[in-house]
Amino acid sequence: MNTGGFRATSLVLASVMLAATSGCAQMPAQRGTGGASTGSEASAGSCNPVVGGAIGALAGAMFGKGKGHLAGAAIGAGIGAFACIAYNYHSRKVRDAQAVEKEYARERGALPTSNTVAGYHSELTPSNTVRSGSSAQMQSRVTVLSGTHDATPQLKEELTLYSPEGKVLSTVSKPATAVDGTGEYETNFNFNLPKGIEEGRYTMRSTLFMDGKQVRSNEVPMLVVS
Repeated sequence: MNTGGFRATSLVLASVMLAATSGCAQMPAQRGTGGASTGSEASAGSCNPVVGGAIGALAGAMFGKGKGHLAGAAIGAGIGAFACIAYNYHSRKVRDAQAVEKEYARERGALPTSNTVAGYHSELTPSNTVRSGSSAQMQSRVTVLSGTHDATPQLKEELTLYSPEGKVLSTVSKPATAVDGTGEYETNFNFNLPKGIEEGRYTMRSTLFMDGKQVRSNEVPMLVVS
C-alpha cells in the first residue's frame, strides 16, 4: 500500500486548511494623536492558534509510524500555533536630523557621502521573560544619516523567532515608512505569544535592511514561561 503518497496528499490538504482557517488579516496604517504620523504599518491577525495547532498536529502525525505519529503531532501543533502569530509594526522619529548630524560630525569629523546606519540596538520589552499567551514587543533604535550624494534611504526590518533548538518558527518583514531621512527612529514589533507553547529559551533576531541590503542585526534571548 502506498502510504507515502497518502501522507503527502494529506499534508497538502492540511496545509491548505491551515492557510484557509488561520490566515492573518491586514490592518490599515494609523495616525498618532494630533494628526502626527506614527509610521504605523500594522498587521494584526484573525488567526486562531487553536485551529492552527490542531491542523498542524494532524499534518505532523502523518510523518511518523506508530509512536512517531505522536511525536509528529506534537511538533506539528507547535509549528501551527507559531504560524498564527500576528505582528503589529510601527515606527516614529525620536531625534531630528540636526541633532544626529551634529553628533556624527563631532565623532567622525564629517558627514557621510553615502546612506549610513550609525546605530541599531534592539531589546524585548517589558522584559526578556514572557508568559505564553501574553503580549510583548521587540523595540529597536535606529540612527540613520542620508548620504550627501544619495537619495533618501529606504529601510526595512525583519523579525525572526527561533525555537530553543535553533529552528525558525516565525518570520515577518515590514518597511519602516516613517524614515524620511537623517534622524533617530524607534521601531516596534508588537505580538502575542500563543498560549500553551513549550517553555524554554527562545531567540528573537531583528535584522535591518537599507536600500535592499542587510546592514545590521541583533539577537535577543526570550525566556518563555507558563
